[in-house]
Amino acid sequence: MTSSPTPADATDLLRQLDEDRSRLAGLTATPWWAPALLGLVVGLWVASPAVGDRTTNYLFALAAAVLVVHLVRVRTGIRLRGAGARQLVLGVLWLLVTLLLYSAALGLVSLDREVWTVLPAAVAGVVTYALAVVSDRWARESLRM
Repeated sequence: MTSSPTPADATDLLRQLDEDRSRLAGLTATPWWAPALLGLVVGLWVASPAVGDRTTNYLFALAAAVLVVHLVRVRTGIRLRGAGARQLVLGVLWLLVTLLLYSAALGLVSLDREVWTVLPAAVAGVVTYALAVVSDRWARESLRM
């Protein structure tokens, strides 16, 4: 004869499941170097009008970003999934800021001030790093819910 679970058993099981979910969410944390590398790639891309062929620079930036995402997937075992509304807004904001900074770099190059492209490039790198960290935090929070 089996006994029915008690409310205390159910509460204990739910607590264990909640702890497991939090532990799994902790294991899925993005490595520290991923946002840093993405920031570096975007910063180099924004500075790219000052040097070389722009088509090559676009391809390099795209390939480098894909490589970073692949390395994160290999490290964590997690694929990127569809983002929520908050992350979509964050992505659009990042795109607008980055394109504005790239335009500033193009303007500096047109004025023969190539050395100053370091400023919009640095800002783009920092913005990318910060927004990648925020986006990662939001993604992990959604795993805990």
